Order: sequence, then structure tokens, then C-alpha cells
Amino acid sequence: MARYVFQDAFERFITALDDALLLDAEAGQVNHRKAKQRGSGGLNVESRAMYRAIAVISVAAWEDFNEQLVRAGHEYLVRTAARPVPAELGRWFPTDKLQTPSSINVRKLYWTYFGLDPMPSWWFSFAARAREIGIDADWWVAFNDPSHLEDRTRRGPDAARWLDSLVKLRHATAHQDRNHFKQAPEIGVATRNRGKWGVTRYTGQNAIAVITQLALCTVQALSQHLSCPGQLSYLRPLRSWRLAGSALNDLPQWPHSVEAS
Repeated sequence: MARYVFQDAFERFITALDDALLLDAEAGQVNHRKAKQRGSGGLNVESRAMYRAIAVISVAAWEDFNEQLVRAGHEYLVRTAARPVPAELGRWFPTDKLQTPSSINVRKLYWTYFGLDPMPSWWFSFAARAREIGIDADWWVAFNDPSHLEDRTRRGPDAARWLDSLVKLRHATAHQDRNHFKQAPEIGVATRNRGKWGVTRYTGQNAIAVITQLALCTVQALSQHLSCPGQLSYLRPLRSWRLAGSALNDLPQWPHSVEAS
């Protein structure tokens, strides 16, 4: 049986998130050790740095993923299209020029190559504090928690705005551009604190979880658009993705008809 045309691009994406997942685990241990030393909870500068790094890594993985997915789709299109594919197509919007993987730039990329707008297919759930979703309490729920799920789910244009807010956090962190902090972040991306966006464990986990869910949505949308045979399979590199007690194939966007091997 032929290997699924987008399997390599997705496995590369999962591998690119390894450091973000390791940082999430390490930050949790750092918080625990510091809390025991202080005798109280709360974050510290070390873990905050890790959560910012998680956002940077996650957006970088999203950027590379779209470049690889479009390349794989373009190669498939050249092999299978009923009519010749213009030789100039790859020069009209080179995939390595994506750079800023905002929702607009990603949509332009897929529209240029395939006449596909992936945005309507995007949806995901994210973690949030109770007060962020209108509940007068101090708890927070993980991205995969079933409680108040609809309040923590974004689809289509709302999903695109959430993605753009995360990209702004990455840009501001990587380039120390405080202008990006003037607007309030989307719920779950960060918290606004005296003109600067704050990060914590649940926002770091959101960066990983949301980007992964968006990648799964985009794979499915492009695969359906090009009528590609097959689907993602659960191969070795995918075992490394585990977050807040969930494995990759626990995500609702995962093609559940595939059995884990």
C-alpha cells in the first residue's frame, strides 16, 4: 500500500514540537521545585521563559508544516492533475517565503497553489481560566477538558483570529516588539498585564494543542480538496505527542478510523 502523501509532512511537524513538549514537562517540574522552596505556588522567571519559548517553537513548527504540506500537495498535483500544472506555480508564491504564518498568509499560500481556503475547516478547543469564559471562579480547565467546551472552542474566522494572536505573541517574543502587546490577546493565548502579555502553563499548552489541531484540520482539508487516497496513520514519531494526559490520537480532529500500531 502506498504511503499517504502527507504522512512525511505531518511526522516532521510532530518531531518539530518535541522541544515544546519537553519544555512543558520541565516547566512543570521547575514550578513544583520552586513552590516547595518558597512554600507557595506561582510562576517564576524560569518557567515563564519556557512558556514563551513554547509559543515560539509552536509557531515555527506551524510555519514549516505549511511549507512542507504545500510542497507535498504540489508534487501530488503535478503527478495526478487532469490538466498540466503551470510550471510557474512554484515561483508565484514560493513556500520558503511564508516567514510569518498568519492566517492570511497561510490562506494565500493554499489558494495560490490549490484554489483552497483552509480557514473554514479550522476548529479547535483550548484551555482557559474560569473568569475568561465568564465564570466567577479561580480554576482553569485544560484544552481537552469537556466542561464548558463550547466557550473554549473556536471555528473558522474566530480560529483564524486566535492563530493571529498567537503569531503576534511569537513575533513580540522573538523580536522584542512591544507594539504587538498594545492589543488584548485572544482568550487562551496569553493574559494582558500592564501592557505586556503574560504566559503561564495553560497558555503554553494551548500553543502546542491548538497548532496541532489546526495542522490536522489543514491536512484533512487539503486531502479532501485534492481527493488524495488514504489518511494519516499512527507511526513511530507520533507516539511522542502527549499533552495534559492526551495522546495525539485522542484529539477529535485525528482520523479515528485508523488503528494505532
